[in-house]
Amino acid sequence: MSWKLRSSKFRHVYGSPARRERCYEGLRISRSAHEGEFCAVNPKFIAVVTDAACGGCFTVVRLDETGKIDPMMPKVIGHQGAVLDVKWNPFNDNVIASCSEDTSVRIWYIPDDGLEDNLSEPLMALYGHHRR
Repeated sequence: MSWKLRSSKFRHVYGSPARRERCYEGLRISRSAHEGEFCAVNPKFIAVVTDAACGGCFTVVRLDETGKIDPMMPKVIGHQGAVLDVKWNPFNDNVIASCSEDTSVRIWYIPDDGLEDNLSEPLMALYGHHRR
């Protein structure tokens, strides 16, 4: 039996890596092994679920703050368990939702100029799930 190799439509497409000053360096992305997205992006911010001793937290960075990220950057903290997923509101670029292993969903408001201090008070906390 002979195998035929299909030619790719993309064989002549080449890319170049982004320059270092246009990347985000130093973000400690979560090493959790769950099925979820570890980041979410909108026109203003990028949110990344991070590994930290504080339990469930994630970092929000303005898109124009590229380069080396300070490891002591303010975080969104408030979940007791690890954060599983984050999603931005499609109608308001300053509102983000996060869900956690503590079976809660929390809605957060991010100021236009980013976080100045750790954010621990959500706009709303939603409970109701009894299982993970």
